[in-house]
Amino acid sequence: MPRTAAVPSSPPPTGDQARPQRRQRVKVPLRLVANPHYADVAVTVYVKIAALASRPEGCTAATVTIAEYLRLSKSSVERGMTQLMRPGPDGVVELSSTRRSLPGGNGTSAVRRTRPLCATERFVWIPVAASEDLTPRQLRAYALIAYAQAQKLPLTESEIAGALHHHSGQRAGQPLTTAAAGEIVDELEATRWITVERRAGVRGRHHFVAHDIPAAAQDAACGQPSSTGVAPSSTSGPGEGSGSSAGAGSLATMEEPRTDRPDDERALFSPAVGEVQVGEGVENRGAQPQHGTGEGGLALRADDHQTPLTTPLTEPSGTPLTNRAGAYGGPGLTISARVHAVLEPVHRLYRQTSIYMQRRIAREVGSQLRSGIDDARLRQRLETRVCRTFTDEIRDPGRWILGVGLPRWGCGIFDCEAGVLWSSGRQCSVCEEIVRDRRQGTAQSDASTLSTVRPTPARVPVPRSTPAAPRGRCPECGCAVLVLNPAASAAPRCKPCREEHEGGRASGPSPSEHPEVCAGWDGSGCTRPALGSTGLCVRCRTRRMEWAAS
Repeated sequence: MPRTAAVPSSPPPTGDQARPQRRQRVKVPLRLVANPHYADVAVTVYVKIAALASRPEGCTAATVTIAEYLRLSKSSVERGMTQLMRPGPDGVVELSSTRRSLPGGNGTSAVRRTRPLCATERFVWIPVAASEDLTPRQLRAYALIAYAQAQKLPLTESEIAGALHHHSGQRAGQPLTTAAAGEIVDELEATRWITVERRAGVRGRHHFVAHDIPAAAQDAACGQPSSTGVAPSSTSGPGEGSGSSAGAGSLATMEEPRTDRPDDERALFSPAVGEVQVGEGVENRGAQPQHGTGEGGLALRADDHQTPLTTPLTEPSGTPLTNRAGAYGGPGLTISARVHAVLEPVHRLYRQTSIYMQRRIAREVGSQLRSGIDDARLRQRLETRVCRTFTDEIRDPGRWILGVGLPRWGCGIFDCEAGVLWSSGRQCSVCEEIVRDRRQGTAQSDASTLSTVRPTPARVPVPRSTPAAPRGRCPECGCAVLVLNPAASAAPRCKPCREEHEGGRASGPSPSEHPEVCAGWDGSGCTRPALGSTGLCVRCRTRRMEWAAS
């Protein structure tokens, strides 16, 4: 809404007019200005340290010295430096500090350096003198106006209010009101760091002009008194010609560099960077570019529902879409009906996850469906695994779905689903073989452990000359069997084959098929009668089995 113009400050006294101009400026990352995570004092501290760190040795000024330069308290400067040295919401650290000590062992000020900016990173030029003359909140508003001016973006006070936030108190994290932003703009205009042209912008907006040097300093540099009236014309009067008189020299061709890349190497600076700088150049006060009626394509609104300035500044390409609290603030998640149907057994767990995890889960489900896995198979997998787990024991639903519910368990066969072939429902032979090999390896390791802990009892005589227990092959299935009677002409059948061929007989085999006298457990002979097809008596058969097991 329209407001009266701020009353300009009175002309500076004679002593201030003679003060040398301070023309140094530094590049400040736009993420530092537009991100509400950083406090206003962090921007001010960054500007001063970046100016002092442009020397080869870096910024070696103590905290108290920096506080005196900025006219702030030591605790405020320390709070700003601490926030700059910690990772931001996107993990970027803006300031590095290295401790130093004198040769005698006494400590001294640390060396601080700012992060070098990337070639594609957006930034804004801020004069170093502005950090000394303006308050932290005013400096941040000045940086937003300077960036909008460089990008030729139409700007309103409500958009400035949306980019400035409270950082303490009950309203911490909330943006300023439009009235508060208007007071800040009036204060900036009173300090002559900006000029507000009322209703001179696009569609009735105010036109904000940011200055590299306050207007009073510009007038003093040109040798003209400061005036609040109409600015003098930049053209010569009628009949005065187009140049100076003969012998008076040529027109001034030295202008203040205004290039944005690379760094402003041609700008005047003294060896003591950050101190009062001396320069006699005249600022190029050329006409500002005209703003067409079609620029921006936005209409001025009478209410506070303006497009916030943070929309194009805080969401550049390549930066995370996060809100003030650090949570995801991007577009809402939408999944297909097919993925939603597959996740039906774990809908309760799926709703407990964040938007980021839901997006990862949906992508994993879609990837498996595209690989050829059937919808019913994937749904059955989730249903089976969630039924085997107590829901109360799942602490992180997102990690459980991605790490337990969705992965395929089984061998290399695509049709294998946790040891069962999905197409036929039969057990997978490859998985059975893998399980059998693992069990045999476990049994062998246990047997070696038992033999080490419990040696062979001394009561069982095992002569060294006794050969190892003979083994043969079953004539029916070919599996390995233990031959208890080496004198037999053929190897005995295994237990499954014997049960298949002899299970139906109620009585034992005929006496003619088996020897009547035991051959002895070691082949030395025995006088006891033999039992069964083994050709051994009960006692010799027991001793033979104990010897084979040892």
